Amino acid sequence: MAEEKEKVIEGSEEAKEIKVEDKKASEKETKKKKKKQKPEDVIAEVQEELQELKDKYFRSLAETENFKKRMTEDLKRERKYAGYSLASKLMDSLEIFNQAVNMETEDPQLKNFLYGFKMIDDMILNALKEEGLSVIETKVGDEFDPTKQHAMDKEYNPEQKENTILKVVKKGYMFKDRLLKPTQVVINIKPEDKKEEKEMIIEETNEEGKVN
Repeated sequence: MAEEKEKVIEGSEEAKEIKVEDKKASEKETKKKKKKQKPEDVIAEVQEELQELKDKYFRSLAETENFKKRMTEDLKRERKYAGYSLASKLMDSLEIFNQAVNMETEDPQLKNFLYGFKMIDDMILNALKEEGLSVIETKVGDEFDPTKQHAMDKEYNPEQKENTILKVVKKGYMFKDRLLKPTQVVINIKPEDKKEEKEMIIEETNEEGKVN
């Protein structure tokens, strides 16, 4: 057993010596290679490394600048539309309040009472307008605009152009350049059965013309 241990120790020492010799040999080879390199080659390597470092630096700088621009744009957007959420939450309540204060009554005391509340309603609406709220101007007879208007119902009036507004049900609002609430309208659309009847009449007259 003692002899085996001695052999293992000797083997490990020999392995260590071999590793040390290999390391020295590799270091010598690298030194030789460096000695063999021309000054021009060394300069070219240094320049290449510098160029890589410059590229990395400029890429990092560009990424930082882009990040700053995005952050600035996001902050501007947040400031611009800061009151959007509040206006959206208030509009339904304000519309109900507006309908209440504009109700018709013959009672003079109630008229005075409602007049005071109407002033409050106007003050709140004006404050929102100062922040960017605006009413979407919609009139009967206007062409239907699906980007700002919502068709609540369809009716047909032959005296009016098709796809025009017959009735304004509820006002619509913009907040700066964003749609807050679309105007709710009734639009003029010809019923399908009448369209089909008209097409059938045209076909029949065409066929009669052919027979003749």
